[in-house]
Amino acid sequence: MTRELMAEPKVHDTLVRSESEGFGWVDEGPSADFDYTPVSPWGMVALAIGLTGLSAFLGVYGIGIAFVGIVVGLAAIVRVGCAQGMVRGMAAAVAGFVVSAACFGGGIANQIYQYRHECPEGYLRVNFPEEISARQFVYYGTQRRLHEDVAPFIGQKIFLKGFMWTTQKDTGLERFILLKDNGECCFGGSPQPYDMMQVDMADEATADGHTGMISVAGILRANIAAGQDEAVYLMEAHSVEPSKTRF
Repeated sequence: MTRELMAEPKVHDTLVRSESEGFGWVDEGPSADFDYTPVSPWGMVALAIGLTGLSAFLGVYGIGIAFVGIVVGLAAIVRVGCAQGMVRGMAAAVAGFVVSAACFGGGIANQIYQYRHECPEGYLRVNFPEEISARQFVYYGTQRRLHEDVAPFIGQKIFLKGFMWTTQKDTGLERFILLKDNGECCFGGSPQPYDMMQVDMADEATADGHTGMISVAGILRANIAAGQDEAVYLMEAHSVEPSKTRF
């Protein structure tokens, strides 16, 4: 065996065999293992948030996620670009940014469309917290009166939103209490009489229980002489469904 074959191989040499020369070592240059370029986590995070941002078409929380995706996507593009080829991930960063931007714009457009079409024809849209609850009641001595801005709604077909007070049933509800916000229905609050209304389903219809915001369309009535445990505002509801928008 020759001295060349007995010598230690070089770091970058590769063992080869030929029929005429037997085993030997040849230099193939730098190893491919040292050509690996790491992937920046920023690009993958931006893409993941962008895909999660598809929930923007379901509600305002998804729109918030999409906005975060836009910010992270821009940061990822800048960071990967500043690395000057030392890391990969630009395609994922750009894709995440584009998807987030599309979801953000699409989610807002969807909310606007739903807002314009969710109120049934012939019903007046009323903001429960601002146009009813915030007005409270007017008292003349011990005599309760409705606020002058609220009185015109009585007897009218209105459309408003609120939250169900916790009920014992999940389906087949013929009556329930509607509150102005979920801070009182879900977190142990004590609602004032002007912060709630009793909803009775019309025409023997029933409603299902919901933990989120709901939309109610019906005729608003009032029982000015209601006692301490009675509701002042009464709603004869024609429809009850989960709210399509938060506005």
